[in-house]
Amino acid sequence: MTTMLLYKEIKALNREEHKALRLKPAADCAFAESTHLVPLAGLEFFQAARHYPIVFIGEGDKAMPVALLGLKDGHNGYLTAEQQWQDNTYVPAFVRRYPFVLAQDEANNFTVCFDAAYSGWNEEEGRELFTEEGQNTPFLDEMIQFLQNFTAEMERTRLFVTKLNELELLIPRTLKLTHASGESFVIRDFHAVDEEKFLNLPDERVLELNKAGFLGWVYAHLMSQGNANQLFADYLAKKASD
Repeated sequence: MTTMLLYKEIKALNREEHKALRLKPAADCAFAESTHLVPLAGLEFFQAARHYPIVFIGEGDKAMPVALLGLKDGHNGYLTAEQQWQDNTYVPAFVRRYPFVLAQDEANNFTVCFDAAYSGWNEEEGRELFTEEGQNTPFLDEMIQFLQNFTAEMERTRLFVTKLNELELLIPRTLKLTHASGESFVIRDFHAVDEEKFLNLPDERVLELNKAGFLGWVYAHLMSQGNANQLFADYLAKKASD
């Protein structure tokens, strides 16, 4: 899965070319209606675990934790009929950073980019990105800081995945969901922490996870699995109303 999910036309932000560009706040989250999962940083697990199943996709060091938003590709179950994110539900940072993104080259240099296809761009109204002198506005500086923090946390999350693989804790999983109505659904092709192996780790390994700040992330991931049942119930409810 590409980390450019949601983005359609990425352009590098240029203070000369885009000096007059403004960003009109989004009226809804329609840009995310066709994604059924988004990457999560480990730091988000505690909040995300209250609402989403957190699973891992990919193999080995390429594995990545994601928040499962829907049971089928192209369906986000956390958007209302008005394309608003459900009330009182944590919105992943991957979604909140849109339409901005940091692009990284082979030399680890970062460039601020944006999705030119986003409908909120214009030159008449909204948040300015640059001052008349061509300097960053406080809004743009704040967004850049958010992007940098998110990128740093995703790098820390990659270290978390490396540690899980080192301990051989990530295993392939298949989850069968069954509703009281008799309908069922099977979620395949994901990985999760092997709870039995995790509980049997030597004390020194558990201490390593704790000192790295990863122990709580494992528990949050395991606790989040129960959200799959609610996701299935919501999916069936919306299916019945269509």
